Amino acid sequence: MNQLSLRSKFILIACVAFLFLLFERMASSGVVSGFLHPTTKYATWAFSIGIISSASLILGSICGLIYSPRPTVTAALTAFGAGALLAALSIELIAPTVMGIVGQMPGTESAHLPSARPHAIYTMGALIIGCILGGVFFVVMDELINSKINSKENSSGAMGIWLGLLIDGIPESFVIGAGFLALLSAKLAAGHNPNITEIMPYTLIAGLFLSNFPEALSSSIGMKKQGMGALKILVLWGSMVLIISVGSVVGYYIGAEIPNEYEIGIEGVAAGAMLTMISQTMIPEAVHIGGSGVVGLSTLVGYLSAVAFKLLE
Repeated sequence: MNQLSLRSKFILIACVAFLFLLFERMASSGVVSGFLHPTTKYATWAFSIGIISSASLILGSICGLIYSPRPTVTAALTAFGAGALLAALSIELIAPTVMGIVGQMPGTESAHLPSARPHAIYTMGALIIGCILGGVFFVVMDELINSKINSKENSSGAMGIWLGLLIDGIPESFVIGAGFLALLSAKLAAGHNPNITEIMPYTLIAGLFLSNFPEALSSSIGMKKQGMGALKILVLWGSMVLIISVGSVVGYYIGAEIPNEYEIGIEGVAAGAMLTMISQTMIPEAVHIGGSGVVGLSTLVGYLSAVAFKLLE
């Protein structure tokens, strides 16, 4: 395990160095539009969207404390959340960048200019490298957390669970802020003065809300079995809601102050970490709890449910 950890850390360092060099090359082409400079009004909106997206953590923890569903139900909910989160990340983070590169999004007429192809290559490179970096980051940190839990007594189990939730929450919070900023910038660039309902990333909110609920539900049941008090469990999840909400504001501020290429790279980091979490944690856990029979269809239903929320935008 130590060899794997060292190899993963080496890959992580290499990705950071490569991403830094890539961003340095792109810096000359990045321009921050004046209307994107952050304001308190939009920061408050980002905070509110963060609360809405993560509120299911509290709801899931409460349900886990008062109700213990059958394993098949827990597995179905976890798989449903995984499918919803996969749809949200695909639609809100990956698809817009890819569509912009191939010239299928409005406002990309400049894609036919001679300088467009190199810029498209750098942009796609930022997305791909960011995804790889985010995936490696999650694998390394998940391995570290698991080793801590396995090597120490139950008294440190709560801290291990907390660290695991924090690793999930950091990229999740930036995804929320970045998704909000993408819709906001599109409205402002078109000369509109939107209200908050017009720039809410409904697909992303639905995916995160639906995926957080079963995660909090199953984790709270496990915490309760480990002897953790109900108040401590609620405080743990409540503080996570606060961290995600504040992180949404940080994601908005960072995205508003950096060039678009930088933002795409950071979105790639968030998307890579979350996609790796889905395939490495959520789906295997659902199969382990309830078997493969219920997981496939539940994932499909979750995916289609999150896609349906796109109609609200």
